[in-house]
Amino acid sequence: MKYRICIGALLLAATLHVRAEPAPGAAQLQTCAACHGDQGQGNPVLGAPRLAGQQADYLLQQLLGFKAGRRGYDMRDNHGAQMRAVVASLDEAEFAPLAMHYAGQDLGLGRVPTVADASGMSAYQGTCAACHGPDGGGYSLLKTPNLRILDAAYLERQLSHYAQGVRGADAHADLHGIWMRGISLQVGGAAERKAIVDYIGTLAAAPIPAAGN
Repeated sequence: MKYRICIGALLLAATLHVRAEPAPGAAQLQTCAACHGDQGQGNPVLGAPRLAGQQADYLLQQLLGFKAGRRGYDMRDNHGAQMRAVVASLDEAEFAPLAMHYAGQDLGLGRVPTVADASGMSAYQGTCAACHGPDGGGYSLLKTPNLRILDAAYLERQLSHYAQGVRGADAHADLHGIWMRGISLQVGGAAERKAIVDYIGTLAAAPIPAAGN
């Protein structure tokens, strides 16, 4: 049975909110740019996701998670472990300005639309849409990311990591990570994960609505 009640559950957990913050320092931006690009455009070759235009509350939550060891805790997650080491050198006071900075970068959708079959749409709408939105844009209040700006390899890797417990394990993760792991276990293996990711790629063809996110 697909979880369709996660919006209510995650709303109860939405305790962090990013307010207007001062601009991050040049040194902090340079640290991020080394992997994520000077505009936060991401670097798929390095496995670094795009940050530009991502939900600010989600970015803040992930930075705090890396700092606390709730993400990047498993050495099988090479990219996550590297990110955890980088975040360890940053002060938590720098996180909110960084999140707001990258959330405000407008680079467009940044993905080439793909073609997906009906099974991908059905799997996405039945499994992912309740929390990430029918258009994949995510919800700020739920701290769910905008999936439409993330590259396919990153999305497949994260879904696999959740299913394997490399991300979202009960002993380490926060509520969102644990919940996402539960969702990932409902996905029917590699073929269905790929179908979902391919469908998310088709969503890059349309503008992301501003209202409600």
